[in-house]
Amino acid sequence: MSILASGTRRASLLTALGVLATSASAQTFDYSFDASVSSLAVNADVAVDLTGNLKGVFDAALNPGGTRTILGLFGDDGMNAEAPVTIVLGVDAILGGALVGGFDLSYDAALGTVTVEGLNATVGAAGTSSADLNVTLNYSTFRTVNPGSAFIGGFPLTLPIGAAAVTDVVLAQSMTGAGVGVPGASAGLVDVTAGVPVELSFNLDLSALGGGGVIPVGPLPLVLPIDGTLDLADCGTVLSSAAQELFMQTVPGQGGFAITDLPLPLPTILPPGNTADLLLNATVDQLTVNGDVRVAISADAGVSGRTEVICESNPNSSGIAAVLGTSGSTSVGSADLALVATELPMNSLGYLLMSQTEDLVPGFGGSQGTLCLGGTIYRFSLSVQSSGQLGEVSFAPDFNALPGGQQFVAGESWNFQYWFRDANPAVTSNTTGAVRVLFCQ
Repeated sequence: MSILASGTRRASLLTALGVLATSASAQTFDYSFDASVSSLAVNADVAVDLTGNLKGVFDAALNPGGTRTILGLFGDDGMNAEAPVTIVLGVDAILGGALVGGFDLSYDAALGTVTVEGLNATVGAAGTSSADLNVTLNYSTFRTVNPGSAFIGGFPLTLPIGAAAVTDVVLAQSMTGAGVGVPGASAGLVDVTAGVPVELSFNLDLSALGGGGVIPVGPLPLVLPIDGTLDLADCGTVLSSAAQELFMQTVPGQGGFAITDLPLPLPTILPPGNTADLLLNATVDQLTVNGDVRVAISADAGVSGRTEVICESNPNSSGIAAVLGTSGSTSVGSADLALVATELPMNSLGYLLMSQTEDLVPGFGGSQGTLCLGGTIYRFSLSVQSSGQLGEVSFAPDFNALPGGQQFVAGESWNFQYWFRDANPAVTSNTTGAVRVLFCQ
């Protein structure tokens, strides 16, 4: 495929397609399109190259007075001959409508990268797409009877043949999309530029033209642009984008599609003024499409990606590994987040740790656990808890009295881990796994 777009921006996107590595700091969001404001518009010029023949509607028994075709300029073999023809079916298609579907987006703040997976969407389910059709004929010289006329070969003849319905417009991602994410002007905003390789498919319904049937068009590869803003501070992690892309593609064949006995009333040339009633039969050789795609996206990830396990723990004296999870909301305004540690040894004392940096330190300070936090680590050491007979604790941080005078800010992430005493078999300490929390407004 030839991608036609602004040089610098497109070059950076295509380079990014090869940079797909993510680190443990990546946060993944499961997005759904808001169909009320998300849309795709494609203006496509499609040229369908066909090879076939033209033949009169004459039938000795059923239509003896119908148009008859004769090869060449002279002679009459008494038959209704098939005149060879090459055809270009021109389709001026306008595809568009609401996007219904979704995708997964991962943002790695440490690397400044964005990856997109699993994009799948239907377009314009309400049937807003249409296409105007014309046909260009190239043929060798032939004549017709009833009416009598000569059609001199070597001169392309273009005729409008009506409109067709465009149905079943679908976008399906074909490979991993990639791009960059740069912190924006406000806390939690990330400016995103990415390219998502997708395949566009639709059906061109010619049945209204009299037996033409349905031409499946595609899948046509193109790069769907994303150029907008990721709002990490919004509790829905809303992604907004508006962008445009040019495309051009040639596809050989179309699954054996054939036009059978399509009525083609052909205006006579020598002499003019009449209409030769012919039938067109043809098979598709190749399809060429070029145009532009414009996409407006507003997508909401809901609660997905707001909390994520960043490392696992080691088994403790209970025989299994302790787990740290969350309950409540990640909203700073709600201030009702709780960290829940389970699968702890019974009656074990411990407290919560937090940091904005991730690390991986097995056996830290003689512990049997793995410390998953790095940088400056803040301790809730004034809130020591016992796991009791159930082997679990639940701790709700006071957002107004965090260790070290820290604050949770919408759009920022904090990592949490629970550190507890153990005897396995000698007296030691251990840890739960760690969880990352992305706070929102």
